[in-house]
Amino acid sequence: MKKIFITFEILVIFLFIAKLFAIGEIVKRSGLYNISLWSVNHALADSSSQTGSTPVRDIFEDTLMNERNLMISLEDRRRQLEDRENFAKLEEKRLNSLKKEITAKIEIFQGRKEKTSVSQESDKEENKRIKELAKEYDATPPDKVATLFNKLDNKTAAGIIMQMKNKKAGAVWEYLNPEKAVEIAKTITNM
Repeated sequence: MKKIFITFEILVIFLFIAKLFAIGEIVKRSGLYNISLWSVNHALADSSSQTGSTPVRDIFEDTLMNERNLMISLEDRRRQLEDRENFAKLEEKRLNSLKKEITAKIEIFQGRKEKTSVSQESDKEENKRIKELAKEYDATPPDKVATLFNKLDNKTAAGIIMQMKNKKAGAVWEYLNPEKAVEIAKTITNM
């Protein structure tokens, strides 16, 4: 409460001083100041005797030079900010196009990854079936296995032979058709 009261007193004093200056200006402009105890001439004489000479004001002096310079610098700063803003907008557009391009590539890679995982799963299933067939063919006589291999495609026959026991696979090679044996051997080496 005390701070508010002190602030209010300062405000009242400030208003009082402002009114005094306003009244002084009004008196000065109305010409009533010649009535005062000290005349203007007397005051000028006193001030000239103290300083030696009165300062002369240059009539060509530009009183608004500082304001004009400030305006010019503000205009330059505004142009710089506009240039930065335009550059930032161009960069934003470029980054957005790069973002779209990267997003599209990510989608393509994800599609390829899904296809690869699907094909890997199907390869795993096929390998599992080939292993099961190899176990069955291990239990079958070599001449019957060779007859079946002569009828199978080269990739499947090669996969089965690779999964069979070595002794059994060697016995099957004896009964295979020579042309078919060569084709299966080429398929195995390409695997």
